[in-house]
Amino acid sequence: MTSALVLGAAGGVGRAVVARLAAGGTHVVAVDLDPAVRQLAGVHATLVGDAAEPGIIGRAFDAAPEPPAVLVHALLHELRVPLGELDSAQWHKVFHVGLVSAWQAAAELARRKGEGPASVVLVGSVHAHRAAPDCAPYAVAKAGLGALARAAAVEWGPRGVRTNVVEPGFVPVERNAHRWREPAARARVEADYPLGRLCSPEEIAEVVAFLAGPSSSYVNGVCLPVDGGYLAVLPEVTKGGAAGPRS
Repeated sequence: MTSALVLGAAGGVGRAVVARLAAGGTHVVAVDLDPAVRQLAGVHATLVGDAAEPGIIGRAFDAAPEPPAVLVHALLHELRVPLGELDSAQWHKVFHVGLVSAWQAAAELARRKGEGPASVVLVGSVHAHRAAPDCAPYAVAKAGLGALARAAAVEWGPRGVRTNVVEPGFVPVERNAHRWREPAARARVEADYPLGRLCSPEEIAEVVAFLAGPSSSYVNGVCLPVDGGYLAVLPEVTKGGAAGPRS
């Protein structure tokens, strides 16, 4: 049976990933700073700790019943500060949690993997491709995951390790509830998406499971948007419908 590590397992997307992998028979080791990770059902082991720290990552690998063949990195640190007002400590914090820890954990999997193939799935964001005010470090860290996946695909692909990125659009979870819990606010967000609705954490988990499993055995170094067509929209498209050509 396959073992998997899920980092950031208590968050909305991480929790859905844990449930999906466990339902498929995977031995899941779930890691999060939030003690709520202990309440996750169907997992092999849980660790409460900062998965951006190498010691915690090592303990998570040790807790698996066999060398993990799957790593899902769903960590992030988000702050909203105008670009000109950021200090270096804020940049470093966002990068350490959202990007450096992804490399640390993926490198540990590459070192510890068994004889068979392995898969690293990094949870990115459409912020890697679009800019929003006051979100620069988060966007840059998410864009960096794509570069990391490509580098890992080239260097670790010959060793049987695939590395890919899932890039969700807006997913309604507790940390962004102020933008979707009230119906009018939710409708404003939904208007940006061609499918006219938001993505559930479970839909992201399905794509993660695909990239983690044998059905995607020849997919490597890819950034896969799961955004309902959000990135396909031209600026000429307005909320609530398409505008005509401006020229």
